[in-house]
Amino acid sequence: MGAASPEKVIQSLTGVSFSEARALTKVGAAASSPWLAPMQTALAAGEITVAAAAAISSGLGAPSESVAADDLLDAAAVLVEFAAQTTPEHTATAARHMRDRLDVQHVADLEAHRRDQRELTWFRRRNGNIGFRGEADPESAAHIFGPIESSLSPRRGGPRFVVEGGPATSRDGDLLADPRTNGQLALDTLVDICRLAARAAGTEIDSEQLFGQRSPAVRVHVQAESLRTGSGVAYIEGQSGSLSIATAERYICDTGVLPVVFSGSTAIDVGKTNRLHSVKQRIAIAAQWNGCPVGDCDKPASMTEVHHIEAWNGRNTTLANGISLCRFHHLELHANGWKIHIDGGGNYWLKPSPQHPGPVPNPIPLRSRSPFRQ
Repeated sequence: MGAASPEKVIQSLTGVSFSEARALTKVGAAASSPWLAPMQTALAAGEITVAAAAAISSGLGAPSESVAADDLLDAAAVLVEFAAQTTPEHTATAARHMRDRLDVQHVADLEAHRRDQRELTWFRRRNGNIGFRGEADPESAAHIFGPIESSLSPRRGGPRFVVEGGPATSRDGDLLADPRTNGQLALDTLVDICRLAARAAGTEIDSEQLFGQRSPAVRVHVQAESLRTGSGVAYIEGQSGSLSIATAERYICDTGVLPVVFSGSTAIDVGKTNRLHSVKQRIAIAAQWNGCPVGDCDKPASMTEVHHIEAWNGRNTTLANGISLCRFHHLELHANGWKIHIDGGGNYWLKPSPQHPGPVPNPIPLRSRSPFRQ
């Protein structure tokens, strides 16, 4: 047909967008891969979308010396079930995580490859401004965007209560009333960070005016067994890229970094009895859920609040009675009288109130975004 690529052929025949054509091409190329048979069957039956199938195919990759085809076949079956209940974006992240867990010995190589791709370029625009273009590996991104997200909270839906014993400060009200856009605030914050760093040598700088009462931190999630054996993967909170255990150990040794250690899929319960969960409890709960678990909500852990599963009775402010919810879903839960139920299998469900007006919705499963719990 004289087309420059398979995607162009598909576009001319179907009229779909280039991104859709690219997804169709990936799925078509995977049609002859026996380890993706569950994906092919589900796609043919209409149980998953083409975008979800492309996410599974790209995320799992092909067999190698360290990853057997049978392992990928089992992983594909799990991902098909997962894809039917969530978005292609979440499916793609889960597929990458599964591949990383199957191919642990190459995680350090992948981490190094991502780090090699980092870059920052800048250029002068015709209006005299300076434009930026860049790419950051997950570790670098956590250091750059963690402080910026902290400085913009609650402007971007972050916590209303960030310190024990009191509501958000007047700074939060000033931030919400600020006429600047989020993009302008983000750039101004980055400029302020650079100015502070330039004059911080030998001084003690109070960052509360810049970040509010929640200081930015890079938090690494890693299983205790992985630290003991030196084999496994770790993740930076809010980033989907995997880290090697060596990098996790480096963070644990680094001054000012608080490691959150998992044993299996359970966070350490520090068992406070205050009305508000303590800073340590909030860190542990954020690590356990890694974001808002309601449906397809994509709010990261840095933009969630801790909700008491059972109403506070004066002594149940514990990890077992806490769950991360974004501000919107937290408000919706209270406003509509919904409750969180934990079944006999340890699964969490959001259930509507019996007094819900009109048809009663079905319970909504609450799923942790933590790679270890998924």
